[in-house]
Amino acid sequence: EGLFCGAAWDSFLCWPPALPGEVLMKPCPIIDSVGTIVGESAHPEMFATRSCDQNGMWIGNITNFTRCVPSMQELYPSDSWIPNVVAWIVIIGSALSIVTLSISLFIFFYFKSLHCSRLKVHINLSVALLINLILLIVSSSPVLIDISYKHTEWMCKGVLSLQMYSGLSSINWMFVEGLLLHSRVTVHIFKKDAPFKLYYFIGWGIPAICIGIWCFLMSHYHHTYCWTGYGSHQYIWFITGPMICALLVNSVFLVDIIRILVTKRLSNQTAETTHVRKAAKATALLFPLLGIPHLFFCINPKDNGNLENAYMIVNAFIKSFQGLSVSILYCFMNADVQTALKKAFMRLQAQRNPNQRFKCRRGLSQTSGTYFSTHSEASP
Repeated sequence: EGLFCGAAWDSFLCWPPALPGEVLMKPCPIIDSVGTIVGESAHPEMFATRSCDQNGMWIGNITNFTRCVPSMQELYPSDSWIPNVVAWIVIIGSALSIVTLSISLFIFFYFKSLHCSRLKVHINLSVALLINLILLIVSSSPVLIDISYKHTEWMCKGVLSLQMYSGLSSINWMFVEGLLLHSRVTVHIFKKDAPFKLYYFIGWGIPAICIGIWCFLMSHYHHTYCWTGYGSHQYIWFITGPMICALLVNSVFLVDIIRILVTKRLSNQTAETTHVRKAAKATALLFPLLGIPHLFFCINPKDNGNLENAYMIVNAFIKSFQGLSVSILYCFMNADVQTALKKAFMRLQAQRNPNQRFKCRRGLSQTSGTYFSTHSEASP
């Protein structure tokens, strides 16, 4: 019941009561670009102090951040342009991807003639990417605007967990794409209908299990604000491990699919350059769809230099524009989709111009085998 300095809050750190003459020390807070405290520094030279005098009063009622400021300026330079560039890439690319994915999903659901087992996989992949892209925008927006969800710790951890889940789910659905395509091109592993219960477990179930284990371990053994520094913790392998495995298997699928395509085409009596050109085209199309580019940027070099800056920019570009590439290659360039859109356009034109007659004739198309042509004829 003697003299002591009472608990205090200095707008950055919360200080417990202290005895007269005691000097308290705490790690320096890590602050993002909008002034939000996102964790504590692990740097041994970075700590703040607060001193209690012999009369039970905080000296000057201030916290000494002298050791924090120089180290923070060295480790987190305020004039760094990389976070803003990365944030703009993510927001612009994600916005474009969200728009194109939304259009693709509308087309997939609206045209019943497109429904098949492979389309179901496309839809689930598009939904997973859509969720991930929305969360990418949410997580990047505090860098550019003065509003942040990170002020509330449970919300910060929730957004991070959902972002991790949707990211792992997107990779797993790319793996399902590769598995289904490989089974169709090579041997028919699944003689009957595609086992969608297994696909749903791979695409949505396994990520839920991995993220659940990761959240449990982080909550019990990683006590930092909003799980700051999660990327350098060993528990991150519960997420990156399944991702890398799925992408490595997809790489094997890609090599085997290209090998089979080249072998089949070489059996035809056509020019060798044609085979090479078509194999290269198939590789270019399948490379992003199976998520292979993620393999090259799954580990941050963390050299605090140009290599890490290049990694951040390229990784942001790949993640944010993934939805756009999937929409273009799986939907807008698909011959079945183009045929369905042409039919819908013809029906609309026929309703608006009943005196105009439309003819449909058979032709060669990459997947559907039909294309349309119109001929205006005078009414009798």
